[in-house]
Amino acid sequence: MTIFSAHNITTHYGKTTILQDVSLPELKQDQMLGLLGPNASGKSTLMRCLTGEKSYQGRVLLDGADRADIERDVWHQRVATMPQSPPNPTALMPTELMWSTARALDLDFSDTELGNRIEDIFDRLGLDAFALSPLHTLSGGKRQLVGLALALMRDPDVLLLDEPTSALDLHWRMVVLDLVRERLAKRGGVAIAALHDLDLAARYCDQIVLLESGKIIAAGTPHDVLTPDNLARVYHVETTVSVDAFGRPLVQVIRPIHQ
Repeated sequence: MTIFSAHNITTHYGKTTILQDVSLPELKQDQMLGLLGPNASGKSTLMRCLTGEKSYQGRVLLDGADRADIERDVWHQRVATMPQSPPNPTALMPTELMWSTARALDLDFSDTELGNRIEDIFDRLGLDAFALSPLHTLSGGKRQLVGLALALMRDPDVLLLDEPTSALDLHWRMVVLDLVRERLAKRGGVAIAALHDLDLAARYCDQIVLLESGKIIAAGTPHDVLTPDNLARVYHVETTVSVDAFGRPLVQVIRPIHQ
């Protein structure tokens, strides 16, 4: 059964069209979709449309129901977002932020369940040593991990992650995406992540959408999308694409293509 889909998404900033008739592959249980494209391709704008932060024409469906017909509280119980910007560097501690957010969302967990959940997520994301440190003392990467912890705490059906690894080194990028995939395998649901790293997208995503100037250039499996022709068109680089030991596409960038 399809859990999440988006059809014919079009949106503007003023008179400028940012996204034009964008439709995403339908996502079924345990699937992860990666949004790829260069800067200003429309990835973050599309994520803001999916989360409801930006108005759009088109349809966003959850279990076949249009977002416009779903009660706000129900939507926020089932869909969690991780924005591109990490939590603000305030005097609040990560533990305080988690508890206050849980109470504001009226999550249906006992104090014991919520405490255990927060402790487990912090442990997995390497945040346990920073749980009582004010956010303003943490690096951007650590605050980004706190942002992911806030989304995971809710145990949603849909995770919408805007550049979840942008401030992280390679180790923590893989830890984050391993945790998302593990969560999908154990709990079910789907995830959509805007990403920059082609190899991480090939490694973790079941489906990929490649955007350029607010339009879809290619959509499908990593093998369908990560081709030398597509990458030359969108990123203006010459590449070779081989297959790694696990059968996944492996992109090697050779040189820039002068425009």
